[in-house]
Amino acid sequence: MKKQVNKYLKIIGNVVTIIAVVFILRKLMRNDVDYQSLFKTKNILSISIVVIVQSIIVITNAFPWKTLVEMMTNIPIPFSETIPVYVKSNLMKYVPGNVFQFVGRNELAIKKDLPHIKVATATFLDILMTVIAASLISIIFLFNFIWSSIQENAWAHLLSLGILILVIIIAIILFIFRKKILSLIKKQDYLFTKKSLKKIFICLFYYVVILMVSSLMYMLVIMFILDIPLTPSLFINLFSANTLAWLVGFITPGAPAGIGIKEAVMVGVTGGLINTSTITFSMVIMRVLLTIADVLAFGFVKFYEYGKKINR
Repeated sequence: MKKQVNKYLKIIGNVVTIIAVVFILRKLMRNDVDYQSLFKTKNILSISIVVIVQSIIVITNAFPWKTLVEMMTNIPIPFSETIPVYVKSNLMKYVPGNVFQFVGRNELAIKKDLPHIKVATATFLDILMTVIAASLISIIFLFNFIWSSIQENAWAHLLSLGILILVIIIAIILFIFRKKILSLIKKQDYLFTKKSLKKIFICLFYYVVILMVSSLMYMLVIMFILDIPLTPSLFINLFSANTLAWLVGFITPGAPAGIGIKEAVMVGVTGGLINTSTITFSMVIMRVLLTIADVLAFGFVKFYEYGKKINR
């Protein structure tokens, strides 16, 4: 019975992947980009670097998730078995709903006979690590901008008040149910061992580095594809703004892929020194290249799996 259920779940996963490919093609065709102009000779090197580096990032992003799954289940999992599941689920983010990319990771639970709740928890922790890493980068490099935005904008005051109220509500709930929560924590005490905390720190450090590398790829688009000269201070602002824009876009409800939100953040951080149309165009180009990188990573992993089957 279990094998039959797993078989159907695998079929569903493959169908969703095919749907994702269809949406990717639609997205590439609908992007307001002159592909002939974008892929002209002078841009090939920069585009190749961005696409290849981002493809590698997609593949290596399986590492922190694998680490967290192993921490939750206490079962070693080969990296070669984690990558195909991660890369395949990553492709599902193009399917409307923005949940398939996370739910799809539970295919690993089916393949390795792992508890679904623990794999899902590892996925949640993985997302949390990314958000924390992006927050750290944003606070360190853009503290003055964030603080002035909170002071000067009414919406920021309301947001701060909302967060404060939410924290108070959570504190009250934690106090009321403190006994049950403490009991639950004791059952999960392995998460607070030195070994687990070390793994969490490694994952956090990984995402800090990867987010900074991704921002460098964006800077390549700005400087070499769009040919925009930057001063050192503007470079740092734009470099950091890319991470902050991703963070704000990710946590803002109702904004598909952060569309509009990211551009507003980028323009705000640069103080209007780069016009909105240029920022918007650079973000569109980056989205195109990231989409190509996702497909390339998926294709490479599938090609690798096919090669392994032939050599058996």
